[in-house]
Amino acid sequence: MADEQSGIVITDSTVKSATVSDGLINLATGLGTQKDKGMSNEWLHSNRNVNHINLSARYREDWVSQKVCKIVPQDMTREWRDCSTPEAVEADKHWNVAQVFREAYKWARLYGTSFVIMDIADGRNVDKPINWKKLKPGCIRSFNVVDRTRVTVIGVIDQEPLSPTFGMPTHYQFVNSPVRIHKDRIVRFEGTELPVYERQRNLWYSDSVLIPLMNQIDNFHTTSSAAAQMVQEANTDIITVEGLSQILQSDQGTAAMLDRFSSWKDIKSVFGVSILDSTEQYESKSIQLSGVKDLIWEYLRMVSASVGIPATRFLSASPDGMNATGESDLINYVEMLMGLQKDIFDPRLVRVDALLAADAGIAPFEYEWTCIFPESASQKQDRLNTQAGWLATFADSGIISRESALTEAKLHGMVSDDATVGEDPNPAPTITGAK
Repeated sequence: MADEQSGIVITDSTVKSATVSDGLINLATGLGTQKDKGMSNEWLHSNRNVNHINLSARYREDWVSQKVCKIVPQDMTREWRDCSTPEAVEADKHWNVAQVFREAYKWARLYGTSFVIMDIADGRNVDKPINWKKLKPGCIRSFNVVDRTRVTVIGVIDQEPLSPTFGMPTHYQFVNSPVRIHKDRIVRFEGTELPVYERQRNLWYSDSVLIPLMNQIDNFHTTSSAAAQMVQEANTDIITVEGLSQILQSDQGTAAMLDRFSSWKDIKSVFGVSILDSTEQYESKSIQLSGVKDLIWEYLRMVSASVGIPATRFLSASPDGMNATGESDLINYVEMLMGLQKDIFDPRLVRVDALLAADAGIAPFEYEWTCIFPESASQKQDRLNTQAGWLATFADSGIISRESALTEAKLHGMVSDDATVGEDPNPAPTITGAK
Protein backbone atom coordinates (compact mmCIF):
# COMPACT_ATOMS: atom_id res chain seq x y z
CA MET A 1 0.00 0.00 0.00
CA ALA A 2 1.44 3.41 -0.98
CA ASP A 3 0.89 6.79 0.68
CA GLU A 4 -0.02 9.21 -2.15
CA GLN A 5 1.46 12.27 -0.36
CA SER A 6 4.76 10.84 0.90
CA GLY A 7 5.20 8.07 -1.59
CA ILE A 8 6.14 5.67 1.19
CA VAL A 9 5.16 2.09 0.53
CA ILE A 10 3.80 0.26 3.59
CA THR A 11 4.12 -3.50 3.52
CA ASP A 12 3.30 -6.25 6.06
CA SER A 13 6.96 -6.36 7.07
CA THR A 14 6.95 -2.70 8.18
CA VAL A 15 3.93 -3.05 10.48
CA LYS A 16 4.76 -4.02 14.05
CA SER A 17 2.36 -6.52 15.55
CA ALA A 18 0.75 -5.89 18.94
CA THR A 19 -0.71 -8.66 21.07
CA VAL A 20 -3.96 -7.68 22.71
CA SER A 21 -6.57 -9.50 24.80
CA ASP A 22 -10.32 -9.28 25.10
CA GLY A 23 -11.45 -6.17 26.92
CA LEU A 24 -10.74 -2.46 26.89
CA ILE A 25 -7.52 -1.58 25.02
CA ASN A 26 -5.75 1.59 23.92
CA LEU A 27 -2.81 1.18 21.57
CA ALA A 28 -1.67 4.77 22.15
CA THR A 29 -1.30 4.43 25.93
CA GLY A 30 -0.70 0.70 26.03
CA LEU A 31 -3.84 0.02 28.10
CA GLY A 32 -4.79 -3.63 27.77
CA THR A 33 -1.68 -4.51 25.73
CA GLN A 34 1.67 -6.01 26.73
CA LYS A 35 2.89 -2.50 27.60
CA ASP A 36 0.24 -2.26 30.31
CA LYS A 37 1.95 -2.91 33.66
CA GLY A 38 -1.28 -4.26 35.03
CA MET A 39 -1.17 -7.12 32.54
CA SER A 40 1.58 -8.69 34.67
CA ASN A 41 -0.72 -8.98 37.68
CA GLU A 42 -1.53 -12.56 38.59
CA TRP A 43 -3.40 -14.16 41.48
CA LEU A 44 -1.72 -17.20 43.00
CA HIS A 45 -2.66 -19.60 45.78
CA SER A 46 -1.15 -18.37 49.03
CA ASN A 47 -2.02 -21.54 51.02
CA ARG A 48 -2.48 -19.33 54.07
CA ASN A 49 -5.29 -21.56 55.31
CA VAL A 50 -2.77 -24.36 55.91
CA ASN A 51 -0.97 -22.30 58.55
CA HIS A 52 -3.53 -22.57 61.34
CA ILE A 53 -0.92 -21.43 63.87
CA ASN A 54 -0.80 -18.03 62.17
CA LEU A 55 -4.61 -17.88 62.19
CA SER A 56 -4.65 -18.69 65.91
CA ALA A 57 -2.06 -15.97 66.61
CA ARG A 58 -4.10 -13.42 64.68
CA TYR A 59 -7.22 -14.27 66.65
CA ARG A 60 -5.43 -14.06 70.00
CA GLU A 61 -3.38 -10.93 69.31
CA ASP A 62 -5.44 -8.88 66.84
CA TRP A 63 -8.69 -7.26 67.93
CA VAL A 64 -9.75 -6.61 64.32
CA SER A 65 -9.48 -10.33 63.43
CA GLN A 66 -11.37 -11.21 66.59
CA LYS A 67 -14.25 -8.95 65.65
CA VAL A 68 -14.38 -10.30 62.10
CA CYS A 69 -14.76 -13.84 63.46
CA LYS A 70 -17.03 -13.11 66.45
CA ILE A 71 -19.53 -10.38 65.56
CA VAL A 72 -21.56 -12.19 62.88
CA PRO A 73 -22.05 -15.45 64.89
CA GLN A 74 -22.92 -13.40 67.98
CA ASP A 75 -25.55 -11.37 66.16
CA MET A 76 -27.01 -14.44 64.44
CA THR A 77 -27.62 -16.14 67.79
CA ARG A 78 -28.22 -13.17 70.12
CA GLU A 79 -32.02 -13.57 70.14
CA TRP A 80 -32.06 -17.09 68.69
CA ARG A 81 -35.48 -18.61 67.87
CA ASP A 82 -39.00 -19.28 69.15
CA CYS A 83 -39.92 -22.98 69.18
CA SER A 84 -43.54 -24.01 68.70
CA THR A 85 -43.96 -25.92 71.99
CA PRO A 86 -42.80 -25.29 75.58
CA GLU A 87 -41.16 -28.72 75.62
CA ALA A 88 -39.14 -27.85 72.54
CA VAL A 89 -38.07 -24.55 74.10
CA GLU A 90 -36.87 -26.44 77.18
CA ALA A 91 -34.97 -29.00 75.09
CA ASP A 92 -33.30 -26.25 73.09
CA LYS A 93 -32.23 -24.45 76.26
CA HIS A 94 -31.11 -27.66 77.97
CA TRP A 95 -28.56 -28.43 75.26
CA ASN A 96 -27.76 -24.74 74.71
CA VAL A 97 -28.02 -25.09 70.94
CA ALA A 98 -27.59 -21.34 70.39
CA GLN A 99 -24.18 -21.32 72.07
CA VAL A 100 -23.11 -24.50 70.26
CA PHE A 101 -23.97 -22.99 66.87
CA ARG A 102 -22.35 -19.67 67.78
CA GLU A 103 -19.08 -21.33 68.78
CA ALA A 104 -19.07 -23.65 65.77
CA TYR A 105 -19.63 -20.85 63.26
CA LYS A 106 -17.06 -18.61 64.97
CA TRP A 107 -14.29 -21.21 64.70
CA ALA A 108 -15.36 -22.01 61.16
CA ARG A 109 -14.89 -18.36 60.22
CA LEU A 110 -11.44 -18.40 61.84
CA TYR A 111 -10.07 -21.75 60.64
CA GLY A 112 -12.26 -22.39 57.62
CA THR A 113 -14.14 -25.42 58.99
CA SER A 114 -15.42 -26.62 62.35
CA PHE A 115 -17.49 -29.54 63.58
CA VAL A 116 -20.17 -30.26 66.15
CA ILE A 117 -19.47 -33.83 67.27
CA MET A 118 -22.71 -35.45 68.45
CA ASP A 119 -22.40 -38.37 70.88
CA ILE A 120 -25.63 -40.30 70.30
CA ALA A 121 -26.78 -43.49 72.04
CA ASP A 122 -28.47 -45.43 69.23
CA GLY A 123 -27.00 -48.91 69.63
CA ARG A 124 -24.45 -48.47 66.82
CA ASN A 125 -20.75 -47.78 66.65
CA VAL A 126 -19.75 -44.22 65.82
CA ASP A 127 -18.45 -45.27 62.39
CA LYS A 128 -22.02 -46.11 61.34
CA PRO A 129 -24.90 -43.76 60.46
CA ILE A 130 -27.34 -42.79 63.20
CA ASN A 131 -30.05 -45.41 63.71
CA TRP A 132 -33.01 -43.03 63.82
CA LYS A 133 -35.47 -45.83 64.57
CA LYS A 134 -33.67 -46.78 67.79
CA LEU A 135 -33.49 -43.32 69.35
CA LYS A 136 -35.04 -43.09 72.81
CA PRO A 137 -35.42 -40.35 75.42
CA GLY A 138 -31.99 -39.46 76.78
CA CYS A 139 -30.23 -40.53 73.57
CA ILE A 140 -28.05 -37.41 73.41
CA ARG A 141 -24.88 -37.71 75.47
CA SER A 142 -23.11 -34.52 74.36
CA PHE A 143 -22.61 -31.84 71.73
CA ASN A 144 -18.95 -30.81 71.42
CA VAL A 145 -17.53 -28.13 69.12
CA VAL A 146 -14.15 -28.97 67.56
CA ASP A 147 -12.24 -26.88 65.04
CA ARG A 148 -10.62 -28.40 61.95
CA THR A 149 -7.15 -28.46 63.52
CA ARG A 150 -8.22 -31.43 65.67
CA VAL A 151 -10.13 -33.41 63.02
CA THR A 152 -8.83 -35.12 59.88
CA VAL A 153 -10.65 -36.49 56.86
CA ILE A 154 -10.61 -40.21 56.10
CA GLY A 155 -12.68 -42.66 54.10
CA VAL A 156 -14.29 -42.17 50.73
CA ILE A 157 -16.25 -39.27 49.27
CA ASP A 158 -20.05 -39.17 49.34
CA GLN A 159 -21.14 -39.76 45.74
CA GLU A 160 -24.91 -39.75 46.27
CA PRO A 161 -26.22 -36.80 44.18
CA LEU A 162 -29.28 -36.29 46.42
CA SER A 163 -27.29 -36.44 49.65
CA PRO A 164 -26.93 -33.14 51.57
CA THR A 165 -23.24 -34.00 51.99
CA PHE A 166 -22.61 -34.84 48.31
CA GLY A 167 -18.95 -34.42 47.43
CA MET A 168 -17.89 -34.48 51.10
CA PRO A 169 -16.01 -37.18 53.07
CA THR A 170 -18.03 -39.96 54.65
CA HIS A 171 -15.84 -40.34 57.76
CA TYR A 172 -13.65 -38.25 60.03
CA GLN A 173 -11.38 -38.93 62.97
CA PHE A 174 -9.72 -36.99 65.74
CA VAL A 175 -6.01 -36.29 65.50
CA ASN A 176 -4.00 -39.15 67.08
CA SER A 177 -7.15 -41.28 67.40
CA PRO A 178 -7.96 -44.41 65.35
CA VAL A 179 -11.74 -44.09 65.88
CA ARG A 180 -13.67 -43.38 62.69
CA ILE A 181 -16.70 -41.08 63.04
CA HIS A 182 -19.47 -41.21 60.46
CA LYS A 183 -20.54 -37.94 58.85
CA ASP A 184 -24.10 -38.51 60.12
CA ARG A 185 -22.85 -37.88 63.66
CA ILE A 186 -21.14 -34.60 62.75
CA VAL A 187 -22.60 -31.19 61.95
CA ARG A 188 -20.08 -29.40 59.79
CA PHE A 189 -19.76 -25.58 59.57
CA GLU A 190 -17.90 -23.71 56.84
CA GLY A 191 -16.05 -20.39 56.69
CA THR A 192 -15.53 -19.35 53.06
CA GLU A 193 -16.90 -22.23 51.02
CA LEU A 194 -14.86 -23.42 48.04
CA PRO A 195 -15.62 -25.30 44.83
CA VAL A 196 -15.33 -29.04 45.20
CA TYR A 197 -11.91 -29.29 43.51
CA GLU A 198 -10.48 -26.37 45.47
CA ARG A 199 -11.82 -27.93 48.64
CA GLN A 200 -10.10 -31.17 47.70
CA ARG A 201 -6.79 -29.30 47.23
CA ASN A 202 -7.43 -27.73 50.65
CA LEU A 203 -7.58 -31.14 52.39
CA TRP A 204 -11.39 -30.99 52.25
CA TYR A 205 -11.56 -27.86 54.38
CA SER A 206 -12.97 -24.45 53.54
CA ASP A 207 -11.01 -21.20 53.81
CA SER A 208 -10.78 -18.81 56.73
CA VAL A 209 -12.70 -15.57 56.21
CA LEU A 210 -9.55 -13.71 57.32
CA ILE A 211 -7.48 -14.68 54.27
CA PRO A 212 -8.74 -11.97 51.87
CA LEU A 213 -8.60 -9.40 54.70
CA MET A 214 -5.05 -10.00 55.91
CA ASN A 215 -3.40 -7.31 53.79
CA GLN A 216 -5.97 -4.66 54.76
CA ILE A 217 -5.71 -5.58 58.45
CA ASP A 218 -1.91 -5.50 58.31
CA ASN A 219 -2.02 -2.13 56.54
CA PHE A 220 -4.17 -0.75 59.34
CA HIS A 221 -1.78 -1.95 62.04
CA THR A 222 1.26 -0.71 60.10
CA THR A 223 -0.29 2.72 59.65
CA SER A 224 -1.42 2.85 63.27
CA SER A 225 2.02 1.87 64.56
CA ALA A 226 3.74 4.34 62.24
CA ALA A 227 1.41 7.09 63.46
CA ALA A 228 2.31 6.25 67.07
CA GLN A 229 6.00 6.55 66.21
CA MET A 230 5.37 9.85 64.47
CA VAL A 231 3.61 11.20 67.56
CA GLN A 232 6.65 10.41 69.67
CA GLU A 233 8.82 12.30 67.20
CA ALA A 234 6.28 15.03 66.49
CA ASN A 235 8.49 17.70 68.09
CA THR A 236 12.21 17.42 67.45
CA ASP A 237 14.78 19.68 69.11
CA ILE A 238 17.65 20.71 66.82
CA ILE A 239 20.78 22.36 68.25
CA THR A 240 23.60 23.58 66.06
CA VAL A 241 27.00 23.29 67.79
CA GLU A 242 30.09 24.97 66.39
CA GLY A 243 32.96 22.52 65.80
CA LEU A 244 30.79 19.43 66.50
CA SER A 245 32.75 17.18 64.13
CA GLN A 246 36.02 17.91 65.98
CA ILE A 247 34.41 17.34 69.37
CA LEU A 248 33.11 13.90 68.34
CA GLN A 249 36.50 12.71 67.11
CA SER A 250 37.47 11.62 70.63
CA ASP A 251 35.67 9.45 73.14
CA GLN A 252 36.05 12.11 75.81
CA GLY A 253 34.50 14.74 73.55
CA THR A 254 31.59 12.46 72.65
CA ALA A 255 30.92 11.64 76.32
CA ALA A 256 31.11 15.30 77.27
CA MET A 257 28.71 16.23 74.47
CA LEU A 258 26.16 13.57 75.53
CA ASP A 259 26.42 14.63 79.17
CA ARG A 260 26.07 18.28 78.17
CA PHE A 261 22.80 17.88 76.28
CA SER A 262 21.42 15.31 78.69
CA SER A 263 21.68 17.97 81.39
CA TRP A 264 20.20 20.53 78.98
CA LYS A 265 17.20 18.26 78.39
CA ASP A 266 16.65 17.80 82.13
CA ILE A 267 16.79 21.55 82.81
CA LYS A 268 14.41 22.24 79.91
CA SER A 269 11.95 19.59 81.12
CA VAL A 270 11.99 20.60 84.81
CA PHE A 271 12.29 24.36 84.66
CA GLY A 272 11.05 25.06 81.14
CA VAL A 273 14.24 27.02 80.43
CA SER A 274 16.72 26.37 77.61
CA ILE A 275 20.31 27.34 78.51
CA LEU A 276 22.73 27.39 75.58
CA ASP A 277 26.16 28.74 74.77
CA SER A 278 26.36 31.88 72.66
CA THR A 279 27.79 29.80 69.80
CA GLU A 280 24.90 27.30 69.85
CA GLN A 281 21.65 27.72 67.95
CA TYR A 282 18.36 26.05 68.89
CA GLU A 283 15.23 25.36 66.86
CA SER A 284 12.27 22.96 67.09
CA LYS A 285 10.61 21.22 64.17
CA SER A 286 7.13 19.65 64.24
CA ILE A 287 5.86 16.82 62.04
CA GLN A 288 2.49 17.42 60.41
CA LEU A 289 0.08 14.56 61.28
CA SER A 290 -2.91 15.79 59.29
CA GLY A 291 -4.52 13.05 57.22
CA VAL A 292 -3.06 10.15 59.23
CA LYS A 293 -6.27 9.64 61.20
CA ASP A 294 -8.34 9.56 58.01
CA LEU A 295 -6.02 6.92 56.53
CA ILE A 296 -6.29 4.74 59.64
CA TRP A 297 -10.08 4.94 59.64
CA GLU A 298 -10.20 4.23 55.92
CA TYR A 299 -8.41 0.91 56.39
CA LEU A 300 -10.84 -0.05 59.17
CA ARG A 301 -13.82 0.89 57.01
CA MET A 302 -12.43 -1.30 54.22
CA VAL A 303 -12.33 -4.28 56.58
CA SER A 304 -15.81 -3.46 57.87
CA ALA A 305 -17.22 -3.23 54.35
CA SER A 306 -15.45 -6.44 53.28
CA VAL A 307 -17.22 -8.53 55.91
CA GLY A 308 -20.56 -6.77 55.49
CA ILE A 309 -20.66 -5.38 59.04
CA PRO A 310 -21.66 -1.70 59.25
CA ALA A 311 -19.17 0.63 60.92
CA THR A 312 -21.75 1.51 63.57
CA ARG A 313 -21.57 -2.14 64.70
CA PHE A 314 -17.99 -3.09 63.84
CA LEU A 315 -16.30 0.06 65.12
CA SER A 316 -19.00 1.49 67.43
CA ALA A 317 -18.59 4.66 65.39
CA SER A 318 -21.08 7.31 64.36
CA PRO A 319 -22.30 7.05 60.75
CA ASP A 320 -20.74 9.29 58.13
CA GLY A 321 -22.57 11.80 55.97
CA MET A 322 -24.98 14.67 56.47
CA ASN A 323 -28.03 13.68 58.52
CA ALA A 324 -26.81 10.06 58.53
CA THR A 325 -28.34 7.78 61.18
CA GLY A 326 -26.91 4.42 60.12
CA GLU A 327 -30.43 2.96 59.97
CA SER A 328 -30.14 1.85 56.34
CA ASP A 329 -26.80 0.16 57.03
CA LEU A 330 -28.30 -1.70 59.98
CA ILE A 331 -31.29 -2.81 57.91
CA ASN A 332 -28.99 -4.20 55.22
CA TYR A 333 -26.91 -5.94 57.89
CA VAL A 334 -29.97 -7.52 59.53
CA GLU A 335 -31.19 -8.76 56.14
CA MET A 336 -27.75 -10.30 55.54
CA LEU A 337 -27.88 -12.06 58.92
CA MET A 338 -31.38 -13.36 58.21
CA GLY A 339 -30.10 -14.79 54.94
CA LEU A 340 -27.19 -16.46 56.75
CA GLN A 341 -29.57 -17.97 59.31
CA LYS A 342 -31.60 -19.44 56.47
CA ASP A 343 -28.61 -20.71 54.48
CA ILE A 344 -26.32 -21.85 57.31
CA PHE A 345 -28.39 -22.63 60.40
CA ASP A 346 -31.69 -23.96 58.99
CA PRO A 347 -30.23 -26.99 57.11
CA ARG A 348 -28.15 -27.98 60.13
CA LEU A 349 -31.01 -27.57 62.59
CA VAL A 350 -33.06 -30.19 60.74
CA ARG A 351 -30.91 -33.01 62.12
CA VAL A 352 -30.29 -31.36 65.49
CA ASP A 353 -34.00 -30.73 66.10
CA ALA A 354 -34.85 -34.34 65.23
CA LEU A 355 -32.34 -35.43 67.88
CA LEU A 356 -33.72 -32.92 70.41
CA ALA A 357 -37.25 -34.26 69.89
CA ALA A 358 -36.10 -37.86 70.29
CA ASP A 359 -33.98 -37.02 73.35
CA ALA A 360 -36.86 -35.20 75.09
CA GLY A 361 -39.50 -37.70 73.95
CA ILE A 362 -41.63 -35.02 72.29
CA ALA A 363 -43.27 -34.64 68.90
CA PRO A 364 -41.38 -32.91 66.06
CA PHE A 365 -41.61 -29.14 66.39
CA GLU A 366 -41.25 -26.01 64.30
CA TYR A 367 -39.62 -22.66 65.05
CA GLU A 368 -39.37 -19.07 63.89
CA TRP A 369 -36.35 -16.79 64.03
CA THR A 370 -36.80 -13.89 66.41
CA CYS A 371 -35.87 -10.31 65.62
CA ILE A 372 -32.08 -10.01 65.59
CA PHE A 373 -32.08 -6.42 66.86
CA PRO A 374 -35.25 -5.91 68.97
CA GLU A 375 -36.88 -2.52 68.86
CA SER A 376 -36.04 0.03 71.54
CA ALA A 377 -38.51 1.13 74.20
CA SER A 378 -39.33 4.34 72.31
CA GLN A 379 -39.80 2.46 69.03
CA LYS A 380 -42.10 -0.04 70.73
CA GLN A 381 -44.17 2.75 72.30
CA ASP A 382 -44.53 4.52 68.96
CA ARG A 383 -45.64 1.29 67.30
CA LEU A 384 -48.20 0.55 70.03
CA ASN A 385 -49.56 4.10 69.86
CA THR A 386 -50.02 3.80 66.11
CA GLN A 387 -51.74 0.42 66.42
CA ALA A 388 -53.99 1.71 69.19
CA GLY A 389 -55.01 4.65 67.01
CA TRP A 390 -55.98 2.36 64.16
CA LEU A 391 -57.93 0.04 66.47
CA ALA A 392 -59.86 2.99 67.91
CA THR A 393 -60.63 4.26 64.42
CA PHE A 394 -61.85 0.86 63.25
CA ALA A 395 -64.02 0.36 66.36
CA ASP A 396 -65.57 3.83 66.19
CA SER A 397 -66.39 3.43 62.50
CA GLY A 398 -67.96 0.01 63.07
CA ILE A 399 -65.45 -1.89 60.91
CA ILE A 400 -64.72 -4.15 63.90
CA SER A 401 -66.55 -4.58 67.20
CA ARG A 402 -65.30 -3.14 70.44
CA GLU A 403 -64.78 -6.69 71.73
CA SER A 404 -62.56 -7.54 68.72
CA ALA A 405 -60.57 -4.35 69.25
CA LEU A 406 -60.04 -5.28 72.91
CA THR A 407 -58.91 -8.79 71.98
CA GLU A 408 -56.39 -7.35 69.50
CA ALA A 409 -55.14 -4.86 72.09
CA LYS A 410 -54.59 -7.67 74.63
CA LEU A 411 -52.75 -9.72 72.01
CA HIS A 412 -50.25 -6.91 71.40
CA GLY A 413 -49.84 -6.03 75.09
CA MET A 414 -51.55 -2.66 74.86
CA VAL A 415 -53.84 -3.40 77.82
CA SER A 416 -53.84 -5.90 80.66
CA ASP A 417 -55.44 -9.30 80.24
CA ASP A 418 -58.24 -8.48 82.71
CA ALA A 419 -59.39 -5.34 80.83
CA THR A 420 -63.07 -5.27 79.82
CA VAL A 421 -65.14 -3.35 77.32
CA GLY A 422 -66.55 -0.18 78.90
CA GLU A 423 -69.92 1.39 78.30
CA ASP A 424 -70.35 2.76 74.80
CA PRO A 425 -70.21 6.59 75.07
CA ASN A 426 -72.30 6.93 71.91
CA PRO A 427 -74.95 4.20 72.07
CA ALA A 428 -77.18 3.67 69.08
CA PRO A 429 -80.74 5.10 69.54
CA THR A 430 -83.47 2.68 70.54
CA ILE A 431 -86.42 2.62 68.09
CA THR A 432 -89.73 1.64 69.64
CA GLY A 433 -92.42 0.46 67.23
CA ALA A 434 -96.22 0.39 67.72
CA LYS A 435 -97.61 -2.60 69.48
